[in-house]
Amino acid sequence: MRTRYGRFWLITGLMIASFLAGSWIAPRVRIQFEPGGLPSQAAEPVRSVISADEPVARAAEIAGGSVVNIDTVQRIVEQDWFFGPQVYEGRGAGSGVIVDASGIIITNEHVVANASQIYVTLATGKKYRGNVLGVDHETDVAVVKVQNAPPLPAAQLGDSRTLVPGQWAIAIGNPLGYQQTVTVGVVGNTGRAIRVEDRVYKSLIQTDAAINPGNSGGPLVDIQGKVIGINTIVRTDAQGIGFAIPINEAKLIADQLVRVGKIKRPWTGLYVTDVTPDMVSYFGLSRPDGAIVEQLDRRGPAHGAGLRRWDVIREFSGKRIRTKADAEAIISGAKIGDKLPILVEREGEMLKGEIVVAEKP
Repeated sequence: MRTRYGRFWLITGLMIASFLAGSWIAPRVRIQFEPGGLPSQAAEPVRSVISADEPVARAAEIAGGSVVNIDTVQRIVEQDWFFGPQVYEGRGAGSGVIVDASGIIITNEHVVANASQIYVTLATGKKYRGNVLGVDHETDVAVVKVQNAPPLPAAQLGDSRTLVPGQWAIAIGNPLGYQQTVTVGVVGNTGRAIRVEDRVYKSLIQTDAAINPGNSGGPLVDIQGKVIGINTIVRTDAQGIGFAIPINEAKLIADQLVRVGKIKRPWTGLYVTDVTPDMVSYFGLSRPDGAIVEQLDRRGPAHGAGLRRWDVIREFSGKRIRTKADAEAIISGAKIGDKLPILVEREGEMLKGEIVVAEKP
C-alpha cells in the first residue's frame, strides 16, 4: 500500500514540477525501482469483429499490434551530504512503435537516455530485452532493437507532409503503465516550433488526442492506422495540446541511426542576426540591410575562414543577403563538404572568403 501511494505522489510531483518549470512535460513515467524485477501489466489484446462504421477502432486495431511498452532501468547516483554518494536503480517507462519486422523500434531519446537495461513488452504481453542502436538528442529520436525475437508486426507508415488541421489523429501507447491505451482527436496544426529545456523541436504536429506520462515514443496514427508521428511532449497547463514528431523526420533520423549509430549534420559555426538602424550608424555601413555576425564558434569553419564578429554578410553562396533569414536558409541547406563563397563588409571594406562546411562535432 505504501508503494502505491508513494508512486502516486511522485508522479504528481513530477507533473507539478514540469508546470513550474515551464508547463512542458515529456510524457514518460519515472518512478523508483524496487527489488523483485519489472512488473508486467501486459495482457493479451482482445480482438473483435469491428464494423465499418467504427473507423477509429479499426485504425487502432491495425496499428495496435506494433505498439510496445518500453521499461528502462538506470543507475542513479545522488550526493548525500552526510553519507556521500548514494547509488540506486531507477525505473522509467515509455512507449515505442515497431517499424521493421526484425525488431527495430522507434521511440524518444528521452525515454531511453542513460538506460542500463531496456525491456520491451509487445501487445501480446511477451517481454524481451532490448538494446539501443542509436539516439539523437537534438530531434529526440531513438532506435531500439529487440533481442532474440521472432519476426514482429511492423507498423504501416504514413506521410506526415500531407497532414492538414482537422484530420483524425489517434494516439496509442502506455500512459501511466496502462498498456494499449487509445485516445482520439484531430491534428491541431503542423510545423510547431517548441523549446523544452536545452532541446528545440523545430517542426512538431500539434494534436488534442490525449497524451499522458508513458505515451512518449508511441505512435500517432491516422484514420487508416498509418503512423504519422511519434508522441513526444504535452503542455500541462492547457487542455488538449500535445505534440508529436512527424514520422517522415523520425524515419529519416532512425534510418541513419541504424546505419551509422549517429546523425551527421553540416556545421559552419556561424550565428547571425539582422542589421538594425543603430548598427548602420554605429558601424558606418554602406547599406541598412544584411546579416551581421553575432557569434562565431572558434572551432568552426567560419572562424577558420577568417570571419570576425560584427562582420556584415553582403553575399553568401552567390546570393545577396538582406536579412538573417537569407543567411540561415543557406546555412541550413548546406551539406558537409560544400564550399560557400562569402562577401562581408568590415570597417568600410568588402572582403571575400570561402567557408567549407564541416560535420557538426
